[in-house]
Amino acid sequence: MLLNIEHRIRFQYSDFISESWMELRMEPLPTERQDVHSFILVVGPTTKVHRYADWLGNAVHHFNIAEYHREIEIYARSIVETMPRQMSVLEVTEPLRPYDNGPLLDYLGFTGPVVHSPALVEIAERVKESSPSSLGEFMFTLAKLIHNEFEYQSNSTEYHSSIEQALRQRSGVCQDFSQIMIGVGRVIGVPCRYVSGYLHVVREGHEVSESHAWMEFYSQEHGWVGFDPTNDCEPNDHYVVVGYGRHYDDVPPNKGIFRGNATEIMEVEVHTRLTERKTIASIREEIGEIDLPVYAEIPKRAVQATLLETVYDQQQQQQQ
Repeated sequence: MLLNIEHRIRFQYSDFISESWMELRMEPLPTERQDVHSFILVVGPTTKVHRYADWLGNAVHHFNIAEYHREIEIYARSIVETMPRQMSVLEVTEPLRPYDNGPLLDYLGFTGPVVHSPALVEIAERVKESSPSSLGEFMFTLAKLIHNEFEYQSNSTEYHSSIEQALRQRSGVCQDFSQIMIGVGRVIGVPCRYVSGYLHVVREGHEVSESHAWMEFYSQEHGWVGFDPTNDCEPNDHYVVVGYGRHYDDVPPNKGIFRGNATEIMEVEVHTRLTERKTIASIREEIGEIDLPVYAEIPKRAVQATLLETVYDQQQQQQQ
């Protein structure tokens, strides 16, 4: 499947801010199941954008705006070719056994929003009582329990919420469902990682676009295997991976700070659609600019300074 993905973010501030710094994870990753044909990033106000790969291998862009401004716009466009899933969760027939020595120990720890709790242990015990005979069956049963017993409810948690809130209120969003499944997997000693990306959905003949999150668990025989507890399904060619992390805090689409006494409003739009192969010219990455105004001084102060300079010049002329 060849997908065109457009992701726009706009920040507006109630007053001028003097400086902002932002980090973006919006560029899809090349993986065994997807090829990234192109990526274009456009940022305004005009500034220098830098790129690096973080410690998990995710592409990160960052920039700094060091003049007064009241808005920031970001536009990312990707063309990604995805492949069907290669393996079903139920094909992971190895027995449940803890992973206790190797390079994946970072994916076993309880850090950030994935907090260890008795609720996670209780869920793990309930799944075990259903007598799953393999790791795949355990994860499949766990995902169904989360999907059936937790209600998807927009705005029921914050981006910085730990899984304790979702466990307590039995509701959340894809971020919460994925992190709960990750937490239960870690309780039984299975490395699990968070996946951030996009989901292309067609409902009633219309293309629907979403930023999305799901999870992957590690099979010692087969490697990483994915599952989406929010939709109770295995990721297929409608899923586009942007980044992998231990939890959401490792791979937010955007994060940053600003200097100034202002409130921030963020607007986000994501659009995905099927595209034709002929639109692909070459594999490329481009960085562009959006022409938004910046000021060396807050405009009101700048006008006052200009008036003072004019008065001073007139006084100098009169003295001459």
